[in-house]
Amino acid sequence: MPKNIIIDTDPGIDDALAIMLAAASPEVRILGMTAVAGNTGLEHTAPNLAKIADLLGLDVPLGRGAIRPLWRRDTVPDANVHGADGLGGYALPDSQRTLEPAVPLLARLVEESDQPVTIVAIGPVTNIALFINEYPETARKVERIVIMGGGARDVLGNATPTAEFNIYYDPDAAAAMFDFGVPITMIGLDVTHKALVGSAHLAGLYASGGPIATMVEAITGHYGEAAYSGNDLDDAVAQHDSLAIAAAFLPDIVTTEHLFVDVENVGRLTSGMTVVDFAGRTGNAPNCDVALDVDTERFVTLLADRLTQLDATLKERA
Repeated sequence: MPKNIIIDTDPGIDDALAIMLAAASPEVRILGMTAVAGNTGLEHTAPNLAKIADLLGLDVPLGRGAIRPLWRRDTVPDANVHGADGLGGYALPDSQRTLEPAVPLLARLVEESDQPVTIVAIGPVTNIALFINEYPETARKVERIVIMGGGARDVLGNATPTAEFNIYYDPDAAAAMFDFGVPITMIGLDVTHKALVGSAHLAGLYASGGPIATMVEAITGHYGEAAYSGNDLDDAVAQHDSLAIAAAFLPDIVTTEHLFVDVENVGRLTSGMTVVDFAGRTGNAPNCDVALDVDTERFVTLLADRLTQLDATLKERA
């Protein structure tokens, strides 16, 4: 039976590929998707979500969520990575869909689901914190939250030396989420930086020339130039968000350890840092399955194959 998931996202280039992977995977049933500000402003992420849903033919409810962090006003999108519009300037047709308020939508989808629900949060977790605060009893029915965020060991930050962007953007929301008690899987930068995908892996997709091929080639090209230029990685880019989607339905694609995680939300130099208690020094019970490694070959093959299949399907429908 497919796993019921809700995707909370800030599209975003790698978010777009992650949504494509979910749409192409029979192991999951997407109940709905909600947008949050992050990679770019909500005035772009919400329309981007609707446009991507239209492209993929996803007939699911969509939500428009938090326009800013819970209370901070000093964290802003990085237009250099995803472009001002979030998709590196790649133009998709405007959508006529109406987006619901995200937090009530999250609650409704969880309550109405006939199976346990996993939320896959691949942007800042502001919507998740608001959901927890406004609908705590419903939020406790969530089976698991899989997040793309943070870092545990080798690579801690891309927003600051110690903070990954999604957590840094709204550390107060992240701290509330980790404290809530719902099972969490954290897919951090030290693992996603091993999930590198380049044109050699996607040659079959690009050769097909369909709508997914055209979009993926364009947006990953922008992503590579903006985020990876000078890093001697050829044209391979880390597929952060797609790995979180994959881990939601193939949990053994990553190696995890059950550990206590908290978020630094007051530090002058370390705000947004995910503090992972490997040695048990805090005395706190573990609250998170922390990804520490990934089966890179399996992930890359999965992503390439599923995107190619999706492209072929959409070409047939056209």
